[in-house]
Amino acid sequence: MTYRLRLDPTVHAIYTALPEPARRDMAVLLLDSLDDPLAHSTPYGEDDGILRTLALGSITLAALIGHDTKTITVLQISYLG
Repeated sequence: MTYRLRLDPTVHAIYTALPEPARRDMAVLLLDSLDDPLAHSTPYGEDDGILRTLALGSITLAALIGHDTKTITVLQISYLG
């Protein structure tokens, strides 16, 4: 089952301020992870299957995976640019 993406308005504002290549990396990363977020991420600290790190190119995200609600909530965006 496909997960839904959730972005807080503040996180979305950070996304919109990124340069185009970083926005593209983030979009590809999130779209790829919607089908199976655990396969496209690594543990963020202790492996609880909920708080995860997703990374591609110049973008690293901290995300909360809601298995019961089938949601991926982006908590933080890090850009190495």
